[in-house]
Amino acid sequence: MTKESFEVIVDSHVHWGPSITMGTNVTTNWVLREQQESGVTHVIILPFPSTAIRSNTINVQLLEETNQVKQFIPYFYIREDFPSIPPEYYGGKWHWMRGVQDVASNYDLLDDPDLPDLVERLRSTGKPIIFEEELDFTERFVERFPGLKLIIPHLGLMGGNSLSFLQSFKNNENIYFDTALGQQSHLRDFVKTIGPERVIFGSDIPFGTMERELAKVLGLSLSYADKKRILADNIQELIRYTL
Repeated sequence: MTKESFEVIVDSHVHWGPSITMGTNVTTNWVLREQQESGVTHVIILPFPSTAIRSNTINVQLLEETNQVKQFIPYFYIREDFPSIPPEYYGGKWHWMRGVQDVASNYDLLDDPDLPDLVERLRSTGKPIIFEEELDFTERFVERFPGLKLIIPHLGLMGGNSLSFLQSFKNNENIYFDTALGQQSHLRDFVKTIGPERVIFGSDIPFGTMERELAKVLGLSLSYADKKRILADNIQELIRYTL
């Protein structure tokens, strides 16, 4: 359990359902067990990329599950045929779009004539997007399409050097960062540079655990109010979620 008592803790980055490439399945009971062990009260769930790319069915199943488990909050995986985020979902996940998953961005995508229309549809929703690409791709995308509310996962760890992401986007108030799997020393740097208002707690289950990732935030020398912002307030404001 946590050393400090927080009425609400939202894990903003949890995979749910089967992964085709990994051969694993994150079940509802798995997530609920993690919540019980850590004290996390609410969870944003999103599909694994390999499963969502193959079929939109997992987006539908995920939404149905959140109707059954009230502490689950649905995010929509933005598939490679460029669908926007339906109104039932609180945000979206953009993951190495048409590139090599977790390895390389596809820069040709930036010249796709249909991309501006997708971005406009995403912008019109006002919903945040977990945006995972290489640093250079992310810089080009943000420069070309300003105004989207993006959450860079892992403090940018998967797309390059975390501190390079921090340097590039420290002055862009529309860019947020989730803490999942990030180094605690880097987390300190982010909070010191951009403040706690643009940092969001996440675990990236099954790659991390709620308890371990939560400990990184709780271990920071911050006020209760600042930790509360990272653990719940920021993401609740972004997704317009009230309890």
